[in-house]
Amino acid sequence: MKEVKGCGMRSSVAFLSRRRLFGNPLMKDEFQRLRLAGCTSLYKKDMPGHFGCVNAIEFSNHGGEYLVSGGDDRRVLLWDMERVLHARSAKPLILKGEHLSNIFCLAFDSTNKRVFSGGNDEQVILHDVEQGETLNVFLHDDAVYGLSVSPVNDNVFASSSDDGRVLIWDTRQPPHGEPFCLANYPSAFHSVMFNPAEPRLLATANSKEGVGLWDIRKPRTSLLRYGGSMSLQSAMSVRFNSAGTQLLALRRRLPPVLYELHSRLPIFQFDNQGYFNSCTMKSCCFAGDKDQVSLGAMDASQMFPTYTPSLLAQIVLTQPGGVLGYCPVEKQMIVPLSANQMGWRIAAECCGSHAG
Repeated sequence: MKEVKGCGMRSSVAFLSRRRLFGNPLMKDEFQRLRLAGCTSLYKKDMPGHFGCVNAIEFSNHGGEYLVSGGDDRRVLLWDMERVLHARSAKPLILKGEHLSNIFCLAFDSTNKRVFSGGNDEQVILHDVEQGETLNVFLHDDAVYGLSVSPVNDNVFASSSDDGRVLIWDTRQPPHGEPFCLANYPSAFHSVMFNPAEPRLLATANSKEGVGLWDIRKPRTSLLRYGGSMSLQSAMSVRFNSAGTQLLALRRRLPPVLYELHSRLPIFQFDNQGYFNSCTMKSCCFAGDKDQVSLGAMDASQMFPTYTPSLLAQIVLTQPGGVLGYCPVEKQMIVPLSANQMGWRIAAECCGSHAG
């Protein structure tokens, strides 16, 4: 871990923070679970840096040391999370590759040395994190809404687009070549994700066809259409859990839903009287050390917990423009300040009077 001014071992705050993150595994895991169970409030820290709406964020792999963010100002910013948390002021690194229009999606490769960004300018830019340089540009026929890097090959990534296609790209091939087309629908694909345990499988969220499961060996035909008799539901986000056994999906005008990998019927719907999701694009993700928390976005500008059966311990629903992110090591989630503000807020699990 990098040494940050004011965060040495003489700092009691830094010492306690490091002990709960990197101490004895059994003790720190139990400590985190007890903190979450007794959590009554959240503390926050604002991250100003963008000049417009922030539409996409992504934590780096293997602990969330870094965060990338992108939005309407067309820039990709790289944040050092330790500096953000502990330093008085932390400025992000601005990657040199700039989009021509709004950024909608981001992804790290497994080494955290490269970042992919896509958006309304119909292209995916591949960035070098260490140098900040642009490595390559992959042109699309329409806006790019979703990105996912293969968990077993950093040279392979999937993109979902407004033109109704899910494309599989190989960064070793010339960018002007024709990519592999996994899916081709008349309606837009808003989200795509590789299964972390079975990388031949991908999940998608389509604006009219709903949530689907695909096998890269059988292109253009979905293996499974989730939702049973109501499979044709407008979906905007889908995520696998870390084991690849469950999917969490966000649907328009319907509550968030949880599926087992090989069952088209939902095992749980996170219905709540105050929940409504109709306007703007939003996202969802799993959280917690065992994926026991689900995060989803809603139209109303509020955040509240709903405790569910043993499948998931809690669902947190947050505000409009709801792009969400979660770091499993730091136990932090990121939410936008509002739909049109130019910063981010770190909301970390906290108990009682420790909120600040």
